[in-house]
Amino acid sequence: MENIVEELIEVIAREVDAFNGLLQTLHDRQRAIVEGQFDRVDLTVADENRIAGETRTLQAERVERSHKVAEYLEMENLNPKFGELIDKVEKRYAERLRAQRDLLCNLFERIQNMNENNQFLLNHSLNVLEENMELLFASNASLKKDDKVKKGPDTSKVPDHIVRIAGDG
Repeated sequence: MENIVEELIEVIAREVDAFNGLLQTLHDRQRAIVEGQFDRVDLTVADENRIAGETRTLQAERVERSHKVAEYLEMENLNPKFGELIDKVEKRYAERLRAQRDLLCNLFERIQNMNENNQFLLNHSLNVLEENMELLFASNASLKKDDKVKKGPDTSKVPDHIVRIAGDG
């Protein structure tokens, strides 16, 4: 039993590391959004996609390891939740599993909050951009309209007259 539970705890620890990396990437994205560096936003999206792939792989591995632990413990539910595993394993493992579960739950909450904040910032940036574009286009239309009204006679032509140079006479 020792090995299969240790392997499960190791997989969960790798998941925690991956989600910490995702959280850092979300912080980087937030800075890029605030600083208006949208090329960096694109880079963070690529990092997020890479980390998402890692977390999917780790999640599948965790489910597989949980299944093995449940089989070993002869549990009815072979796809147990953390709480069910914590209740069935030895106390020393239960404490470690509980700590890992709490870390994951905390990370999930922080990631969700960061995602919401980043989405708000992106939406706000888009709204500001749209407002500025509307003002710019309204300004240009107004200038063209005002230019026609105020322009008056064509001043681009040189007046037809003789210029007398001093000494000519």
